[in-house]
Amino acid sequence: MPTSYRAGFSRPFEIAPSLALTPSLQELRDELDRLWGNLAAAPPLHGWGVSRGAGSFPAINMRETDDSLIVEAEVPGLDVGDVDISVAGDELLLKGSRPECESGRQPGGSGNGEPQGKECVTWHRRERGTGAFERRIALPVPVDAARVDARLTNGVLTVTCPKAPEAQPHKVAVRTA
Repeated sequence: MPTSYRAGFSRPFEIAPSLALTPSLQELRDELDRLWGNLAAAPPLHGWGVSRGAGSFPAINMRETDDSLIVEAEVPGLDVGDVDISVAGDELLLKGSRPECESGRQPGGSGNGEPQGKECVTWHRRERGTGAFERRIALPVPVDAARVDARLTNGVLTVTCPKAPEAQPHKVAVRTA
């Protein structure tokens, strides 16, 4: 179902085309449009914001097998040393930091054939977040924290949380009376 906006406008926070926007106002406008799109797309019975996980970093998928919970988190550009993982009770905690790439010339070099530092950068769009992050994920079943395993491959962090013995299915033998 297409989203309907005010008459004559194609975006929820559209400004008259005759007004030129500075880059920072354009970024604000794009962020408001993205927020509006996320809110409009939310299922009506799931609530909004953090309770639903909207806008959380990293984005995750969690699935359950007979013996484990598997959490996959998208962490593009991060290395193993950028992420910390812990399990406490019924909660998985993913913490880390994505370094910030700053605009402007970085210091370096003396002008005598030495490198002059990084190239000066002008941002035209900046949608990827930077800095520290923390994501707490409620685990639906008890897990064996001592056996949790994590692997980072091609920007996807896969955390395998083996279920605690009491949470694993047990086959019950059926006997005759």
